[in-house]
Amino acid sequence: MTTHSTTFNSIIAATTLLALAGCGGSSDPVDQTGFLSLGISDGPIDAKKVCIAFTEVELKGKGAPFVVDVGGVQNINLLDFQGANAAPLLFNEKLDAGEYQWLRLGVNAESGGTGGTGDDPASSLCVGDASYVTLNDDSVHNLYIPSGAESGLKLVNGITIPANATANYTAEIDLMLSMKDPIDLEADAKLRPTVRLVNNIDVGTLTGEVVLPEGECETPSVYVFDEGVMPNPIATGDTVDANDPIATAMVEERDNSVDPVTHDYTVGFLLTGNYVAAFTCDGETFEPADGKEANISAGNVTTVPLP
Repeated sequence: MTTHSTTFNSIIAATTLLALAGCGGSSDPVDQTGFLSLGISDGPIDAKKVCIAFTEVELKGKGAPFVVDVGGVQNINLLDFQGANAAPLLFNEKLDAGEYQWLRLGVNAESGGTGGTGDDPASSLCVGDASYVTLNDDSVHNLYIPSGAESGLKLVNGITIPANATANYTAEIDLMLSMKDPIDLEADAKLRPTVRLVNNIDVGTLTGEVVLPEGECETPSVYVFDEGVMPNPIATGDTVDANDPIATAMVEERDNSVDPVTHDYTVGFLLTGNYVAAFTCDGETFEPADGKEANISAGNVTTVPLP
């Protein structure tokens, strides 16, 4: 995208405060320190659970990289944290104030792993210390993130920790963009890193009612594209295409007691700026074909009905 970070740029409660040195500034330790809160959110897919086991957070400032403990392995069902909701990974973690070059989320997501062993499809809770996916047919697949065991999920856009204040960031994992379709897999599901790391003071929310077309619509979804990009399908392969949507959302029934049933969508944590949104049933054709303008401002909710 042109003005927004799309790096695999979506955790868990961490209550221990840890003072960390080496990122420079004033010699006064009061002036040097700030706080970091980090959450994880997701753009959903049509499944029962997507459980990612997070193990640590690593940061790189002016000195050597260092690891922040997240309180043991935290296995999170991302589908519980959609739209503008996020699961806390770090809460007011005390760090040196200043600029950090990158942030890495440690994950346990190996090929051929044991993710999902003992899973209860009737529960939304994740089990065990490995990542996995539970599909709507109750089948369970170990979740494999290439290079996850070695480098985790490395978000190379920098962050800033202010002196004597808290920086609130969210890693938004778009599962529709990231997940390799596990339906036809006999073993591992595969996740292609597609994450947006955003500062919460710079983001807003996009929502709206959707009028579904007559006839069958298997997977009603909304795709959000950068301004100037015509709505188009998600590129195949392991690389991220510049014209891929920057965010997606499932269309959900709002209230089953209403006749006719109404539907809506919500996309959270969009950076301030101009976008286009479009509705799709199949991920191939879009309504409207050239999308609808969506202007996002920080701290606000923008409503764009579709199609």
